Amino acid sequence: MKRIYTDAELTPRMLAQKLLLFSRADANAQTTRSEISKTRTRLHELENFLVTLDNEITEAAEFAEAYFLRHGRMD
Repeated sequence: MKRIYTDAELTPRMLAQKLLLFSRADANAQTTRSEISKTRTRLHELENFLVTLDNEITEAAEFAEAYFLRHGRMD
C-alpha cells in the first residue's frame, strides 16, 4: 500500500533527503550485487579446484593400489 504524504511533508528539503537516501541505497545495492557476483565466481573456482583435487586423490590411490598389488610393500 502506498503511503499518502501530506502537503506539509511534500517539501523540496524532504525531496532532497529522499533522493539522497535513494542514491545511497542504490549504490549499496550495486555494491552488494557486485560482491555476490564475485562470491559466485570464487565458489565456482573452488568447486573446480575441488574436482581437480578429487581426481588427483583417486589417481594417487589407484596408483598406490597397483604398486602394492605388484610389489607387496614399500621399498
